[in-house]
Amino acid sequence: MKSDRIIRSFLFFTLVIVVVSGLFLPSYAVTENEVIIGLNIPLTGPYALQGKDQMRAYKMAQEEINASGGILGKKIKYLYADSKSNPEVSVENVKKFIAQGVDMVTGGSSSGVAVAVSRVCQEAKKLFLATLTYSNDVTGKDAHRYTFRETYNAWMAAKALGAYLNERFSGARYFYITADYTWGWTTRDSLKKFTGTENAPDVLVPLGSPRPEYGKAIRKALETGTDVLVLVLFGRDMIYAMQECIDLGCTDQVKQIVVPNLEIHMAIGRNPPYTAGVIGAVPWYWEIPYIYGYERGKKFVEDYKKRWGEMPGSGGATAYTNIYLYKWAVERTGSFDPRKLIPALEDYTFTFLKDQETIRAYDHQTIQTVFVVRGKASGRDMWDVFEVIKAFPGTFVAPTPEENPVRLEPLD
Repeated sequence: MKSDRIIRSFLFFTLVIVVVSGLFLPSYAVTENEVIIGLNIPLTGPYALQGKDQMRAYKMAQEEINASGGILGKKIKYLYADSKSNPEVSVENVKKFIAQGVDMVTGGSSSGVAVAVSRVCQEAKKLFLATLTYSNDVTGKDAHRYTFRETYNAWMAAKALGAYLNERFSGARYFYITADYTWGWTTRDSLKKFTGTENAPDVLVPLGSPRPEYGKAIRKALETGTDVLVLVLFGRDMIYAMQECIDLGCTDQVKQIVVPNLEIHMAIGRNPPYTAGVIGAVPWYWEIPYIYGYERGKKFVEDYKKRWGEMPGSGGATAYTNIYLYKWAVERTGSFDPRKLIPALEDYTFTFLKDQETIRAYDHQTIQTVFVVRGKASGRDMWDVFEVIKAFPGTFVAPTPEENPVRLEPLD
């Protein structure tokens, strides 16, 4: 009887181990013919439209590369997860990716997410190519050796905007309504620095707040008699704020509305667009390749429109570029080992969907042109929403090593 109990206990214990172990097995068949990339993307929440744009661009890059033979003969396979623009959710997503043997992680729209994912990828020694994230901290105080950012940062956008705004609104009264997380804080602080408005009043609004909260903040701004209203908001939050601005007649009461980081999906959905008359910055906009003659950028726009029936946003452009950056690094080194890919990406200069870009070695920030745009009241169609009014070279807008004193971890 005692031996029977021992056998039953052993069998039960063995079954528990098998079941629990199964929970941590990869959900795909790992083969020598695949490279696994984890996409942590906002599919729900305030940045869902930007996530949808990224997903489409990632899909295009995957199909193009796989059709041409893959990366060193390996086909790209994606793992997907909804970030919900939530750092805690994203950390769990990426940990699951890592448990499934992911080779590289990319995606994003929230800088809070990017900072959290960057930390996890550094600990796990997994390459992270951040997508739509503008906080200075991503390649600043929270920078890591295994993280790269292809798009610009808050400092670069703010320096370009400051140069433009100072010519037209010198001495004006500013008021800031700011998303209460790392992107909002660093964008606000950077723009205050470059417009000399460090003492301007500011209201913080949590990410994903309901529309009435933006109305309260805007009423407070109007009560001060502000000249320039700065909405440091993005995605659906920015749309909510602009809806409140329209209802409250802001355009008749302030000289200028500024949205530091504009994006096409924040403009469409209304005629005239929500962004009509608004000044902001973009790293890329679908019309830029046609204005400046960037042939590869034109092809991306036309392929995207043919496939999806819409124009790509700047997040889609960055997502698409990140997959090709990874491909180029692997092919240049002949390896998928991130310890070899990182040096290949550092100080790498490339031209793809826009003009020349260089990824700095010391902080992994990409130096590139920043475009200042004005929202159109009417265009040729619903996608013709921005007018490019100024372009600032990356060498002018980028922070210097003294202004961004970063020391990345040793490569190991």
